[in-house]
Amino acid sequence: MPRPIKKRLEKKGQEKGDIRETVEDIKEVLRKRQRNLIYLFLASIVMVILIIGFVVYSKTTASKASELEFEGYKLYYGDNLIIPLSNEERYRKALDMFSKAYKTRKRPYPLLYMANCHYELGNYDDAIKLLSDLNNQFSDPNIISLSYYKMAMAYMKKGDMEKALEALKNIYTIKGSTLNDIALFESGRILEKMGKKEEANQKFKELVDRFPKSQLLDEAKKRLEVK
Repeated sequence: MPRPIKKRLEKKGQEKGDIRETVEDIKEVLRKRQRNLIYLFLASIVMVILIIGFVVYSKTTASKASELEFEGYKLYYGDNLIIPLSNEERYRKALDMFSKAYKTRKRPYPLLYMANCHYELGNYDDAIKLLSDLNNQFSDPNIISLSYYKMAMAYMKKGDMEKALEALKNIYTIKGSTLNDIALFESGRILEKMGKKEEANQKFKELVDRFPKSQLLDEAKKRLEVK
């Protein structure tokens, strides 16, 4: 990342350092050139300082954000905790870490895990809002797929099956998504709960036909066999 910035800054410095001669006597021209050389020299020093400062700042920011994310993951999953915490405490502390990480550096993973924390704490509306923000800000197909899947689970917790199905349906339209088979299976399960057995079977059959290597294949076949 620093390289292109450096090139732009150097180019800008060169443009500022261009000496444009005007129609004046030779002595005045020489004096101007000397001044310009001094200004160019000072400007180059300032540019170097700015570039070094930007690189150091970027690395420091990235490092700090990564540290906060790592602490958040440890708390979220309960790994290597010195002091035992209840699940609620873990998720609250993890939420705080992920929030700080996201403020330090805007990345999709902290935002996703902030939503996950709210989900585990039962704050489903907050989780859905964060996931909507994630979907609007980022484009990575795997992250967006995970986001829609979590959103569907949150809607299910709220008892809104229609919106859960809508969230899962969005996964089908994401090019490169690795959750299509899961989305189909969950859609089938939701439709079963809604008493729409025929529509549910269509989802399970689509899963069987399109994803013969899916880990959910056997379960989908079993559900198709149940009359």
